[in-house]
Amino acid sequence: MRNTLLLLPILAANTLFAQRTFDVTIADRTCHMKRYGFVMYTRGDGPAMDSLAAERLQQEHLDHQAEQTRCGLIMTAGPFADNSDWRGLLLYDRDTQEEVEGWLRQDPFVKTGRLAYTIHPRYGAIGTTLK
Repeated sequence: MRNTLLLLPILAANTLFAQRTFDVTIADRTCHMKRYGFVMYTRGDGPAMDSLAAERLQQEHLDHQAEQTRCGLIMTAGPFADNSDWRGLLLYDRDTQEEVEGWLRQDPFVKTGRLAYTIHPRYGAIGTTLK
């Protein structure tokens, strides 16, 4: 019975994929769920650049993300601590994947090919915060 209860939210999320918000009830607890745009930045194949150009581009990238965060578009963002091809992640609070992609295309690192990305829908409980 316990395994069945754990599968219900997954099944509900899959059948309600097109909905941005919905409720999932397990036992006596209801979670208000919302779809977000999860972005995985990966290493791009852009050209190498000198350290001054890379530093300038890094600042432009951070400024671009800071502005989106101030506007409430990005819920969380950050790089990975290891040196893998996974470079960082973003969590967008936008209605469509096209909106997310529009903002990503303006990222200086993406424009130069230094970062590539994939976008995945991700559900989370509304009001969940990182501490």
